[in-house]
Amino acid sequence: MKIAITLILYMLAFLWGCTKLRGKGRQLHRLWLGCILAYCAYINVCGITRTPFISVSILYTTFFQPVGRAIINWLGG
Repeated sequence: MKIAITLILYMLAFLWGCTKLRGKGRQLHRLWLGCILAYCAYINVCGITRTPFISVSILYTTFFQPVGRAIINWLGG
């Protein structure tokens, strides 16, 4: 039930946002709005179901942290 309500609210937010977008390039802006809201809905539903999800922080934890540790060890820290 929570998931259905969440998705309905995201759809309403998308429809409201589409009505606010006017002018030149509005189709591209609607596409970006849809992509952002779809990603937010994905993260929200994964949080409700407690399943792991892909986020921007994965790049940091899988690449930058080990590289930073290697550089610190290389410098003698």
